[in-house]
Amino acid sequence: MKRLLFPSIALVLLGCSNPQIREPKIELLESPTNSLLQAISIVDENAVWLSGHNASFIRSTDGGENWELFEHPTIDSLQFRDIHGFDSDHAVLMSAGPGSLSRIFTFDAPNQWQENFVMQDSLGFLDCIDFWDDQNGIAYGDAIDNYPYILLTTNGGKSWNRADTTNMPQAGKGEGGFAASGTCVTTGANGKAWIATGAGGNCRFIVTNDYGKSWTANNSPLITGDAAGNTSVSFVGTTGVVTGGDLMKPEEYTDNCAFSTDGGNSWILSSQPQTKGAFYGSSITKVDETYFAFVCGPNGIDYSSNLGQTWVTLDSMNYWAINIQNEIGYASGTDGKILRISLQP
Repeated sequence: MKRLLFPSIALVLLGCSNPQIREPKIELLESPTNSLLQAISIVDENAVWLSGHNASFIRSTDGGENWELFEHPTIDSLQFRDIHGFDSDHAVLMSAGPGSLSRIFTFDAPNQWQENFVMQDSLGFLDCIDFWDDQNGIAYGDAIDNYPYILLTTNGGKSWNRADTTNMPQAGKGEGGFAASGTCVTTGANGKAWIATGAGGNCRFIVTNDYGKSWTANNSPLITGDAAGNTSVSFVGTTGVVTGGDLMKPEEYTDNCAFSTDGGNSWILSSQPQTKGAFYGSSITKVDETYFAFVCGPNGIDYSSNLGQTWVTLDSMNYWAINIQNEIGYASGTDGKILRISLQP
């Protein structure tokens, strides 16, 4: 597909031309686990939660200097593929897997657990969660009964109910999410949320503007295929990045990254990132007048400071998740590794 630059993006790029754009600095942190870490939730500059395999997750309350390891007390096979921290002591955890392996818990440190949802459908598979605030949240999973599987909570994750499918587009055959980085759904202001889908030849966005009461769909320009499509979407205001690719082509370049400047109404493919293969996670932040977009996958991390016009490789290790808030962020992946990323001057 030919890559064109929308006029709106061109204007942003011209407005962001700055010879003193900051360059990200990275630091590999000491981790308390060797488990694959697949999701990151940043509460503030001090508190951050990461979750992963072997029913484990970790927390820092001092900006990543020290980490505390937690584990589910009885089920060590759970894969906590997403986590959302409300503060330094309270979080919601989502485990992924077929049927009853897909569960949602609330956790209050140091060791108070409550199981709030267990998938009853053997074909069900949860992929990711996010919250608009400390009460209203959303979970997304692979399609069931010809409709996207969307759960909503209005009490901080203590109970979940499937969203009404009356005002929802039907799912494509085999359509679902990639439970890789906890970012196949992202929430925005005033009840906005974007779900990034893929698989089975599907590749689109399912969008709500009213906290999940109604939904619309629009297509993504990323590659499609049985194991391809969108994997991750991230927004800051109305500017967003979507990434993905074909998981069956780990050493190839594909159409795997696009940007929007109008709240996801339209998307345009970026230039080709330097790193090959699919990307699993994405994050976008705005520092001063510059948008920094990060994408990560098994072959490394790339970033762009001009909405995808050019890319730079930040690291070449295996990362599944990335989250940047303002000037500080983290990436995580295989063998429990944690990378701190700074955009501070």
